[in-house]
Amino acid sequence: MLRRTGHWACACACLLGALSAVHLARAQVSAQEKAAAEAVFEEGMRLIKQGNFADACPKFELSQRVEPAVGTMLYLAECYEKTNRTASSWAMFREAASLAETSGQSERMKTAQARAARLEPRLAWLTIEVTKDALVPGLQIRKNSVLVSTELSGTPTPVDPGDVVVDASAPGRLPFSTKLKATAKARVVVTIPALLAAPEAAPVPVPPVVAHEESAQPAAIVPVAHTAGPAPAPSPAPAPGEHASLVPWVVGGVGVAALGVSSYFGFKAIKNANDAREICPKSICNNEQGMSAANDAHSAAKISNISFVLGAAAVATGVVLYFALPDKHGAQVGMLPLVDQSSIGLAVRGRLEL
Repeated sequence: MLRRTGHWACACACLLGALSAVHLARAQVSAQEKAAAEAVFEEGMRLIKQGNFADACPKFELSQRVEPAVGTMLYLAECYEKTNRTASSWAMFREAASLAETSGQSERMKTAQARAARLEPRLAWLTIEVTKDALVPGLQIRKNSVLVSTELSGTPTPVDPGDVVVDASAPGRLPFSTKLKATAKARVVVTIPALLAAPEAAPVPVPPVVAHEESAQPAAIVPVAHTAGPAPAPSPAPAPGEHASLVPWVVGGVGVAALGVSSYFGFKAIKNANDAREICPKSICNNEQGMSAANDAHSAAKISNISFVLGAAAVATGVVLYFALPDKHGAQVGMLPLVDQSSIGLAVRGRLEL
């Protein structure tokens, strides 16, 4: 009897301590916070009268957090029931009944108990069972992102109708997740299996370090090909006697022809000069035939000299063009004779397309 009396005394002391903590928390709420909670509560009441329970619930939740009260809890439970959150409504009615009982509000206690009892047959129940192999260090279980204690394994708990997501995770393990549909009066069981070990990341291979002796020859440097594209193939050298352009050959041929003309008129000048000397052996000659032969010799000699200079210049130009023009290139070259009172020559001008 003394032991039982001691237990009751301890329970009463704990209850009085809890009530004192509640009163202390209420005393710490400022006047402005109470005014805000009252304003939010009135807004929730206005929304309920309009039938807008979805928007009224957040108002009562805020008011309850700032200033907990039995009346606010009853209206919040009503909101939950009207929005088909039966499990939340059932839990709020039971909490309101407990607070009404401790605060001496018997009528509100009976109302809250009756409403909770009326909801209980409609509840959807979820049981989370954790297997023995799943109990690893750091295991965390969440129901709709809310942490659930593993000690509740196998204990049915009410859930609001709708989609329910159950997750399980642990360090070094692959996570487990499942989604189910909770309906009124349904009883659903979710089993948490043993979580598989997460695969370890493959180590990055480290190239071995090769030690070289000091007397060893240095390793040859191997050039690495550029990855932007294939290296261009070297262009083949032109075969001997071949050239992509005919210009050097044409210019050289003109030069050879000019040299031939020069030789022809050179021989002719020599012949005419010999004829003039035979007709007029003396330096002064008045013979018309001798004078004509002398003039012809002079003209032929002049043409021979000009042709020789032009031919030699053309041949030299052809040789220069042959080596200056690589294969696969074009050229535009022209030749102009240069003759004046003091000199004769051949001008070569043009454009190389490199």
